[in-house]
Formats: sequence, structure tokens, C-alpha cells
Amino acid sequence: MIDYYDFQTVQVSSYQQAKNGNAQCGDSYFVKKTTDEFICAIADGLGSGYIAKQSSEAAVSAVEDNYNEPIETIMEKANQSLKGMRGAVLTVFKINFQTNELSFCGVGNVHLIIYTHEGKIIRPLSYSGYLSGQRQHYHVQHLELPVPCSFIIYSDGLKVSSKSKEIVQMMHSPRDASYHIQRLIEKPTDDVTFLIGKIN
Repeated sequence: MIDYYDFQTVQVSSYQQAKNGNAQCGDSYFVKKTTDEFICAIADGLGSGYIAKQSSEAAVSAVEDNYNEPIETIMEKANQSLKGMRGAVLTVFKINFQTNELSFCGVGNVHLIIYTHEGKIIRPLSYSGYLSGQRQHYHVQHLELPVPCSFIIYSDGLKVSSKSKEIVQMMHSPRDASYHIQRLIEKPTDDVTFLIGKIN
């Protein structure tokens, strides 16, 4: 299912699909735009199905409850929300529209790729591991964001091919790009979540 969010300066389209044979996708996501910032997160619960969904929803609820906080605080709140649960990987990024700065933190294999209009590709690095309430050290990256640009953030169920990258770079709109990438997915062996965005 494709959902669309129009925040004027940011347009985002999302797509989720459960692992082949499962009734429920174990990934969750969050997007929000404030006056000065845009925040986006994907959590991928360990495993798949209902138990994975419990973990990813707990992590994303913590992001939603603390979206105004610095990313380090958001990550730690999400980590603490997963005590006693299976755990999840989580990537969170914020864009500050006053400074055009991207702040990024990822633990595990949820990836972000940014495409500038000049053809440059920016790939902030996620760090290995997962959140489960254990003590963590968070590596937050701060990067200058060339605007306008486009992005895709995705869980490891999506294999981003050169065709997918081309679709995002050349897209007319996030909704169109999501539709075309969704058509490339057949019977996924893992839960799939991706968000495609355009920043003006």
C-alpha cells in the first residue's frame, strides 16, 4: 500500500509489504514536519510478523513522543522502549530548514540515500547492531544538505538496484517513484518498507 504526505516543502510517499506468506509487516515508520524541521524514521523489528511489529511500533512510538529532542535522546528513548522485547534496528534523520543541515543516526540495516540535483549521491553510514534496551553509543552525523534534493530510506527487505536509484533520481513525484519501485518487488523474502521524498 502506498501512502502520500504533502508537507509543501517536503513530499513523501511510503510503501510497505509483508514478507511473502506473512499477514503483517514487521516494520514501522514515522514522518513529521514542524516549522523548522522534518523528521523521518524507520524501525525494522527483529524477525518478521507480529512479534517484529511489536518491537518496531515501540521504537517508532518513542520517536513520535520525542521528535523535538536531539537525535541522541530520540535513539535512547527508542532503545529503552525495547527492554524485554525482541529488539529492532532504527534509523532516524532530521532536516533543519534554517541551516539546511541533515542530522542522521542509524543502528542496524535501515539505509538512507540522498540524491542532489547535480547528480551527487550522499549515503550516511548506519552502524551495525540493534536496539534492545542494552547500553548503546550513538554516532550522529551532521551533513550539509543541498536543496533541492530527493531521498529514499528503506529497510533491508528492499534491494535497491541501479534501476531503483534511477527512478528516485529522475522522479516526477515521490508517489510516481514509489509506484514504479513497488512494481519491481515480487515475492519479498523479508518485510519491505521504503519512503521516497522530495525536498524543495
